[in-house]
Amino acid sequence: MSFKTPLLCDRRIYDKKGSWKSPKQDLAENIFYFVKEPLTITPSFDQYGREEMKETMTITIFGGKEIVKNDAIILETGTKYHVHSVVINYAEVNVMIKDWLKPRIESMDLILE
Repeated sequence: MSFKTPLLCDRRIYDKKGSWKSPKQDLAENIFYFVKEPLTITPSFDQYGREEMKETMTITIFGGKEIVKNDAIILETGTKYHVHSVVINYAEVNVMIKDWLKPRIESMDLILE
């Protein structure tokens, strides 16, 4: 019997709906997200030293998914981006027993390119 309360998605904060296709499944899963850092263009260099411009943005999705680098994310606008890196945000409200419990994943920050 578990005494933990479930984490519920607040649609006022995570107001956009996109999709992520897991490599393990045929169907795409819905993800709820908000834009943490808007779309920017950053310079990068390829293997031959040529400069190219890449679109980069950071979104925060609700919950924990098995998202890894180079997975495809389709945003609400229909644009498709690939995951460059993932940062996991853990949540535990009771500070006194935080070290005793298995941490719960509240959200994930994805840097998309």
